Amino acid sequence: MHYPKHVAVIPDGNRTRAKENNVSIPEAYWVSYQKGVDMLEYTFTNTDVSVFTLRGLSTENTAKRPQEEYDFLMNMYKQVDSKLDEILEKNQINFMRIGNPAGVTDGFKNYLNEKKTRFSYPTNKRFVFAINYGGRDEITRGIQKLAQQGMDLSNVTEEDITAALDLGHIPPIELVIRTKGDQAQRTSGFMSWWIGYAELYFTAKRCPELDIPTFKEALAWFDTMAEKRNFGK
Repeated sequence: MHYPKHVAVIPDGNRTRAKENNVSIPEAYWVSYQKGVDMLEYTFTNTDVSVFTLRGLSTENTAKRPQEEYDFLMNMYKQVDSKLDEILEKNQINFMRIGNPAGVTDGFKNYLNEKKTRFSYPTNKRFVFAINYGGRDEITRGIQKLAQQGMDLSNVTEEDITAALDLGHIPPIELVIRTKGDQAQRTSGFMSWWIGYAELYFTAKRCPELDIPTFKEALAWFDTMAEKRNFGK
């Protein structure tokens, strides 16, 4: 089976699912994040995928969602820690956080930095957690970084920009999985620099419904597309 080197998941539909099932939005988020951790575990125990990226909050989410919802999410991520930490340690998975640090509280920023330091291994396996992340924002910050380093931007190369971005030289995304089906067949600016040749898999399931069988279906679908990926040849 041909596995993608890098899989990214855009979980969408938490609020819709909560409304449809008459449950609270926090409850829907709680179920969704646990499903994300389950997919992370499956990825590194049953496949050859080396990088798993999960979108937590976009820059738009951070700017537009109520403060109490944001605070709940920050606390929720910490509460799921025991299972996540066990998976990272057992499988020697490196933890990475991407996104604009300016929109994250100091306390949560310290929590993420500590996790990055704690889970650092000499392997190519990575869990990338996107918090306050936007594709355009990442590119903007990358170019600003090059300018601050004194680089002549008229001579900048793709390699220069890639190195200045949050992911650096990690393999580009080959498979994007997004929930909510026909209501969200778009990438919403997620990982703009990294998905130029990614296959896009849209499932009609809401995020809280995203389970391992659906994840396996997406991987099997990618396998059918693998031979057609000629990168412009």
